[in-house]
Parts: sequence; C-alpha cells; structure tokens
Amino acid sequence: MALMVAVLFSSGVTAQQKVFIYNPEGLRDPFKPFLRKEEPVRPKGVIVSPLQQYELSQLKLVAIIVGSDHNRAMVEDSEGKGYIIRVGDYIGNKFGRVKEILADRVIIEERYKDVLGRLKRRQVILFLHPEEKKE
Repeated sequence: MALMVAVLFSSGVTAQQKVFIYNPEGLRDPFKPFLRKEEPVRPKGVIVSPLQQYELSQLKLVAIIVGSDHNRAMVEDSEGKGYIIRVGDYIGNKFGRVKEILADRVIIEERYKDVLGRLKRRQVILFLHPEEKKE
C-alpha cells in the first residue's frame, strides 16, 4: 500500500508542487522496538496454575521439607498464600521448572529465547534465608 502526500510550497509569487510517495514494503516498522525482549518458552500441554501468575521475585521460600523419598518446599505469594512445590513443578510466569530442592534453597530452571531467537537456560535460586546470603 503506497501513501501519497501532496505538499504545496509557496514562496512569494511562485508556487511549487512536490509529491512524495512512501512505500513501506520491505522496510522495518519504525514503531516496533529495535531489539526484541527475551521471551519465555511455554511448554506444550502445561495448564497455568495460580502459582504461575507471579514473577519469581514475588515468591518467598518459607519452608523445606526433607523426606526419605522426595523433598518438598513451600513458597508464599505476596498475599501470604502458601503453595507446596516438588521437583518438576512449574513455577513463576516465565514457566520456570523446579530442578532441585536442597536443604537451604530451591533451584529453578527457566528456558527462554534470547534477543537473537536462540534457546537459552537460566537458573534462579530461591534461598530459605536470603538475608544470610547477602552478608
């Protein structure tokens, strides 16, 4: 689709007419961001749970239950509601998956596409006592 714009310039007594035709075909949209943002990879067949409506930074690790067969952990959202998680559960709005539950932390792996479209992995660690780790 071509856009035609007619502009009439007048300087004193004489008048000039210039016509500019713009054809956006094959050109980049100037209103789209130059760099793409990272986008999470959504696994097929995953039903979004209430726990996946939060960012990981909004969740607080409050308890870890160490058992003989499987470890479990409890995270709390910003409203104070608790959720039990196990290895393999999806957590956070970027479809992070609980990779490992240790005695003092939970390791979560997020898969995403970087700005170039390559598949990458990132580990996010939730500590049971984060204030002790800052020192």
